[in-house]
Amino acid sequence: MPLPWQNPLPLDEYITSRVVIYYYSGRWIPIKYCRLIKAIELYRNAKLEGREIFIFPADFNSDDFPELDKNN
Repeated sequence: MPLPWQNPLPLDEYITSRVVIYYYSGRWIPIKYCRLIKAIELYRNAKLEGREIFIFPADFNSDDFPELDKNN
């Protein structure tokens, strides 16, 4: 699912920030909280396997953004 924004790679000071990884399967499913540096590694591995995951700030609530729902 293409998102309407792109982010550059994070600065070194942010790589230990806590994030949440989401998967979309008819609805948004949070699957793991981790540090950004680990999330980037997981994202790259998922892409190599043909899977799609999304990384958001730890306080992200998908219910606050219904426009991200593929069914809308």
